[in-house]
Amino acid sequence: MKHPQHPQELEKLMEWAAGSESILEIGSKFGDTLREFAKIPTVKRIVSVDLPGTWPWGVVHSEQRLRACVDELEKTHDAHLFLGNSKDPEVIEAVRRLAPYDFIFIDGDHAYDGVKWDWTNYRGMGEKIAFHDIKPPPEGTRQELEVWKLWREIKDWAKISGDVKTEEFFGEQTLMGIGLVG
Repeated sequence: MKHPQHPQELEKLMEWAAGSESILEIGSKFGDTLREFAKIPTVKRIVSVDLPGTWPWGVVHSEQRLRACVDELEKTHDAHLFLGNSKDPEVIEAVRRLAPYDFIFIDGDHAYDGVKWDWTNYRGMGEKIAFHDIKPPPEGTRQELEVWKLWREIKDWAKISGDVKTEEFFGEQTLMGIGLVG
């Protein structure tokens, strides 16, 4: 099966996550990227937060496949799945109890308010945080992709503060891009 992430972006994401022992992914959908994270030799703990079955990101069958993925990962890793809204205080607290994380990948809610909420609530739990879909969408396409707005704010904040660094990557023939804070 073809991986849903752009191949070059996936490769860069795995490069950024290399050496991590604990990874949190917010927005796992089918679990394909979780499986890729599990291939990193140093990874021991994998945590997923997902709200399956919601449109436009989740689909009806995503929960079944994601559960099967985490069940499979539990055989070799300390794997955890939290099904629910990443904004829910109970979900946040459950995820916090398993922190800290070496690497966090935010690929859930793509609306500005949703991704900002995830950034605000989860950033203190990890050393490096990556975002998917950081490039502004072209005119006439899915305008609900608003991660780029937050990404622009984070880059501006990083320049002013000087405390953190950002890096971004855009693979060939992709509209999405990924960004790293850490």
